[in-house]
Amino acid sequence: MELGLTLVQAKIYLTLIESDSLTTAEISKMSKIARPDVYPNLSKLQLLGLVEKIIESPVKFRAIPIKQSLSLLLRTKTEQYERIKADTKILLETFKTNKLEKTHKETGSPQFVLIPQGKTVIDKIRSAIENAQLSIDLVLSWKRFSRGIVHTFSESLESAWERKVKTRFIVESPLKTKTAAQFVQFCRKSPYCQIRFIPHYPETIFGLYDRKGVFLIVFSKTDLHDSPALWSINRSLITLVGNRFETIWNTATENMI
Repeated sequence: MELGLTLVQAKIYLTLIESDSLTTAEISKMSKIARPDVYPNLSKLQLLGLVEKIIESPVKFRAIPIKQSLSLLLRTKTEQYERIKADTKILLETFKTNKLEKTHKETGSPQFVLIPQGKTVIDKIRSAIENAQLSIDLVLSWKRFSRGIVHTFSESLESAWERKVKTRFIVESPLKTKTAAQFVQFCRKSPYCQIRFIPHYPETIFGLYDRKGVFLIVFSKTDLHDSPALWSINRSLITLVGNRFETIWNTATENMI
């Protein structure tokens, strides 16, 4: 289906691939798809080149080999992507006007932006890490640290440390296991990374980047992808969050509790 077929089309094709040839009635019975739905989807599969029509009485249909079909679908998908990529480039060029550039400059950067959950949140966090020049301060649950920081953002963080960006983590203390120790060592292997622990799940999960931007997770007890987040460059909020971070940092411990 990810290669472009609908669920019904995929069922019809897979039904045919398991037989030499079938009538529409046989396809309907074996695939458990109503006959009125079989006809139009067979036509579509023929147009895609995945199904052949055998002219005999009664008319039958057969699927082309699976290897050939997958190659054809993949090529079609690739061509669609290239067309979309070209159209996107044209669209961007169309909107690169002086008027739009001027409007953007006049409105300036928004003080508060709600980032939707999912990949957008991940991309925004990664971008904030990659754009940091001086410091990154993060308060995280152990789950977010072990899954997100050590895996999802590991390359971005290591690149930040190469730029000598000072990074501090405040993390909920995990169970003392060999795996937990290895994750902690991921941070401590760099002189630009420090980690401290608190005995409980953090009430608020947030990140400060260069003390110029703050990232607040809306629902702190969800997985990395499952909560929207608030991004802000508001100085008052940054100062408030920064003071909160320092308070927690000064009371946190360097060893797992």
